[in-house]
Amino acid sequence: MTTVAQPSAHGATGEPFPQVPLPTLLAEQAARTPTAVALVAGAEELTYRELAARANRLARHLIGLGVGPEDVVALALPGSVSFLVAALAVLQSGAAYLPVDPGYPARRIRLMLDDVRAPALLTLAAYADDLEPLGVPLLVLDRPECAAALAALPGGPVTDGERVAPLSPLHPAYVIHTSGSTGRPKGVAVSHRSAVNYLTWAVRAYPSCADTSVLHSPVTFDLTVTTLFAPLLAGGRIHATGTRGGPAARAALRRAPCTFLKATPGFVPMLAALPPEFSPSGDLVLGGEELLGDTLAGWRRRHPTATVVNEYGPTEATVGCMEYRIEPGAPDLAGPVPIGRPVANARVHVLDDRLTPVASGELGELYVAGDVLARGYVRRPGLTAERFVPCPFGPPGERMYRTGDLARWTPEGQLVYAGRVDEQVKVNGYRVEIGEVEAALTGQETVARAVVVLRPGPGGDRLVGHVTAADGRTPDPVRLREELTRQLPPFMVPAEIVVLAELPQTPNGKIDRRALATG
Repeated sequence: MTTVAQPSAHGATGEPFPQVPLPTLLAEQAARTPTAVALVAGAEELTYRELAARANRLARHLIGLGVGPEDVVALALPGSVSFLVAALAVLQSGAAYLPVDPGYPARRIRLMLDDVRAPALLTLAAYADDLEPLGVPLLVLDRPECAAALAALPGGPVTDGERVAPLSPLHPAYVIHTSGSTGRPKGVAVSHRSAVNYLTWAVRAYPSCADTSVLHSPVTFDLTVTTLFAPLLAGGRIHATGTRGGPAARAALRRAPCTFLKATPGFVPMLAALPPEFSPSGDLVLGGEELLGDTLAGWRRRHPTATVVNEYGPTEATVGCMEYRIEPGAPDLAGPVPIGRPVANARVHVLDDRLTPVASGELGELYVAGDVLARGYVRRPGLTAERFVPCPFGPPGERMYRTGDLARWTPEGQLVYAGRVDEQVKVNGYRVEIGEVEAALTGQETVARAVVVLRPGPGGDRLVGHVTAADGRTPDPVRLREELTRQLPPFMVPAEIVVLAELPQTPNGKIDRRALATG
């Protein structure tokens, strides 16, 4: 079949979206539906008015501490009522929020806090003792003195006149850290403008957000941004207890079953084993890793009314920049599900190493441009310039993000993901730079060299480390894993570490990663 060159860009352009910061839209929705239930956590329910009042009081407290636009406030909170209230409060203050898993190793948390120069860390008493040594001022939300201070503040809408500086759509809304090949995580700063563009599109694309959404994924994962905010822009309710809630949470879901859920593809088998009220009747959105059609067939037969969406997007392209929809009644797909077409105001290019568009069916590297792009990496101008490069297909000054993903166009104009250019992989939906894990291993005194590969296993893909001994010492795999748990998040710690006399090499002298990956 003759291949035909694709146009230089594919994308939906010119779709209008509000040119205002995210808090403006959230406040407008709260004013429209003040008595509607916004948040459910077990037996607790908050209306839009109650949620806004809690967030506004905390926002005023933060403003009183001098927090404002261009600041990044860290949230070491579980994905529950406290997190959502705190995230809304930080946004209302004008600052950006940084989600921090309280269970991360102290060294990892310190790197993240240092990266953004956080002026404050919001947390709960259960985590305060572990976080105190990090040197960032703590605001412990469930301590009596904090609760009393907040109760004394007004809960009405926060205005620019109260903020330390006016809030612009170009200011950052949140920062999400992803794995870094140098051994240091990268903080991706996403502006209000990009977040509003994505969320405005999501409300239109996923109408079931206006009903009942279940917050399932960790809040440190940008996939969760959809479930945190799209329902609150659509007048819907969020069940914040996820799929592990107790009797009260399950009873609440039976009264108002899930209509919208976003998760990773690896969650589909677990979803099938849960009671039916946890499965969405409207939209099941999957992202974060490659989706295989074979994993969907059984679930779709049991839930024939749902649309399944494969949403693709690196953190640098604001949650999701492409989607492929499997409508109710459509035939099941075998093998990899396409990542489809661009979302609103996103443009994508599949290019060769000379930045020339490839022909249909040919592999190239995927680049993303348009209003979906993040501002860049926090205090990493060199890395930002390396990954956010000038776009030769747009007006002067336009950027495009080099994803590092390989892709190809189908004759129908759908995009199919085809692996990575570099050594970045996905583990349970999280992006992991292999180099960061290898750097942690080679930093151990018993290790001379280390190679980490992704290997399939019965429970899904897992990281396997291979090390050689330093200076005649014998590395202990158990102790190495224990040490890595003190440095890295759990999803970055290899499930297995193998000690080798030497690492296998290809005929040209390079490490033979393929031999290690296949065992």
